[in-house]
Amino acid sequence: MGENILFDRFSRKSLIGFAIITILYWSWFAFLIGPTPSEYYFYILLLCFFFFNKSSRQIFVIFSPFFIYLTLYSSLRALQKINVFPIHIEDLYNLELKLFGIYSGGEKISVNEYFLDNLNIFSDLFSGSFYITWVPFPIIFGFIVFFSKKSKIGFDFWLCFLIANLIGFIGYIVYPAAPPWYYFEYGNELISSVPGNAAGLARFDEITGLTLYQTMYSQGTNTFGAMPSMHAAFPLILVYYSLKFKNYFLTALFFISLIGIWYGAVYTSHHYIIDIVIGIVCGIIGLFITEYLVNRKFVPIWYKNAISYIEKN
Repeated sequence: MGENILFDRFSRKSLIGFAIITILYWSWFAFLIGPTPSEYYFYILLLCFFFFNKSSRQIFVIFSPFFIYLTLYSSLRALQKINVFPIHIEDLYNLELKLFGIYSGGEKISVNEYFLDNLNIFSDLFSGSFYITWVPFPIIFGFIVFFSKKSKIGFDFWLCFLIANLIGFIGYIVYPAAPPWYYFEYGNELISSVPGNAAGLARFDEITGLTLYQTMYSQGTNTFGAMPSMHAAFPLILVYYSLKFKNYFLTALFFISLIGIWYGAVYTSHHYIIDIVIGIVCGIIGLFITEYLVNRKFVPIWYKNAISYIEKN
């Protein structure tokens, strides 16, 4: 009863706030991007979190940077139709050879090509088992820190996640790039209608009898978004904040996930090593902005308000 007195989910302020969110959300997708069924489901999820109770509203605030990320990530499919920058295919492959190429049989090849010539079931299972963890592990971590009363760590984590991705999205826009599997299959020919491809991760599906990666990549938003690899940034940020949370079991698990994702990205021909390196840089910049600028040097009012709200009993 006390919570209902202190928390009026249908207050004028709450209704106006969610009305603004609704107008911005549907204006964006209805008039600029084009909605899909996933946008409707996502809106219902936001509605539930915002109005269910005080705890769900706090979770809404903690995860709000992640919700913004999901909205922007879905919007990347517009790049398939509108792209003013040239798409890099062979030139990126040549840069990879120059920086990270190795000699095999007297020929200089990419590490991706070396792996294609040396496939093994352990690497297929290891890569496939951990590559998908970039989705559930951050979400699970967010809920763990919330229920452990460490909500600030959760908000900082998602804020850093968003900032790193915003940097990555700029890279997708100004330097659209084909992944290795595209170059190996189509050469330097640009076929903008080519959908996402599970590439080497399809071997995990074949071994396990699942259709996990075929299904996931058939619904991809941006085939030419290989540079930078944000898969490289996610686990790095997760490891950092798990260390701040001081749960060393989670840190060990997330570190193994990091190795699996970085290794799997190259092994399965989803990314070049250079994509991974630039993705790591995006993660480091995101950490610097979040931990030094937002948290210490220039603390904006919206950040103070968010932390105050999620830490309120």
